[in-house]
Amino acid sequence: MLTAVVLVPLLLLSNTLAQDDTISEIQKTISVLEHRMNSAESSLKESQGNLVNALQRVAVTESKLQQAETKLVQADVKRVQLESELKDMKNTDTKNSAAIAGLLSTLQGKQTRHIAFSVGRSTSLTGTGAVIKYDKIWLNDGNGFNTGTNHFVAPVSGVYMFTYNNLYHSNKNSFVLFMMNGKHVQSSQGYDANGGWGMSGNEIQLRLQKGDSVWLELYKNHYIYSNVYLYSSFTGQLIYQN
Repeated sequence: MLTAVVLVPLLLLSNTLAQDDTISEIQKTISVLEHRMNSAESSLKESQGNLVNALQRVAVTESKLQQAETKLVQADVKRVQLESELKDMKNTDTKNSAAIAGLLSTLQGKQTRHIAFSVGRSTSLTGTGAVIKYDKIWLNDGNGFNTGTNHFVAPVSGVYMFTYNNLYHSNKNSFVLFMMNGKHVQSSQGYDANGGWGMSGNEIQLRLQKGDSVWLELYKNHYIYSNVYLYSSFTGQLIYQN
């Protein structure tokens, strides 16, 4: 009976100690868990802070991106405007260039060209109704006088002046016709029944169109006298253009 009485308290004490150990372990575990929870909460707060910062940076980046897109759109609009202005400028330049070229062409066309000729004949001639030919060329500015045909062909339209002179002598009549485009326009005549010498000639101003032709003809069986002193001459010059 004594043994049983002693064992019962010992058992109770052993159980109590075991319970205390269990509680202590549980408390340790709870302490560890609370520490982990605090660490987790701290990490979560830090992560939340980082997330907020990241979101703010994203917002700033999006704002900058929108601003960049706006500037890009504005730049594209400006580019289109500049391209349109450049095209207009090119068209204007083209028109101006054409206008300037036309003006220059007109001015060049209106500028008085240096057109003049002066020719002479060194031999006498008895008329056959043909063109008087000249073998001395003193001047042929503008190349209007054709030395092959002995015609003057107007290089430009305008008013021209022509003069011609011939020497006659003895009883030989001198009758020279001024011709234009195949038609008789004017004449000069000289005759001395007393067998003397004389100069016959004339002068005329005409409006010619470009390509019009003038020349001199000696009437059939009429006579002009000349030698190395060149008494026979034909001259002409442009006074002004149309």
